[in-house]
Amino acid sequence: MIPKGLTLVELVVVLAVLAVASGIMALNVRPFYNPLQDALSRTEGFVKQVRSKAMATTSAYRITLEGNRLKAAYASTCRSTSFTEDLALQVEIPPEVAVTFTPQGGVPCFNSRGLMVLLNASSHSGDPYYRFTDRQGRQATLRLFLGGGVVRQ
Repeated sequence: MIPKGLTLVELVVVLAVLAVASGIMALNVRPFYNPLQDALSRTEGFVKQVRSKAMATTSAYRITLEGNRLKAAYASTCRSTSFTEDLALQVEIPPEVAVTFTPQGGVPCFNSRGLMVLLNASSHSGDPYYRFTDRQGRQATLRLFLGGGVVRQ
C-alpha cells in the first residue's frame, strides 16, 4: 500500500524550511528601502492632510519645520499672532535625509478654503518648496502651489 499523506515530521520540516527562507528574504528586502522617497512621500501626505484639516475645521493651519520634524499648528486665520500646536499632526523625516524649505524662514499656511498663504517671505517670488537631500547627495523637491496643490519634482 502506498501512503497518501504527510507525516507530522515531514510537515514540521517543510514549515521550518519555509520559515528560514522567509527570514532570509526579509533580510534582503531592506536594501529596497529608499529614505529619500520615503521622506518625499511622508511630507506630501502630511501637507495634504494639513490642508484637508484646515478646510474641515474652517481654521488656518501652518506648517513649521523644526530639524527633521514637520509640525502643524492652527489658529482662526493665517495672520493670527498665536497658533496652537496640533499634536496629532506631526511627521518625522528619516534621519538619513536633510530637509530645507525655500524661501528660508518662510512658513506655509493653509486657510479655511485650502489656499496656501506664505508667511514671513515678503520678497520671495515663485513657488515655495521643500528640498530633500540624502547622504549620497541625491535630491528631490516637493513644490507647493498657492491653490493648495503639491507636486513632486
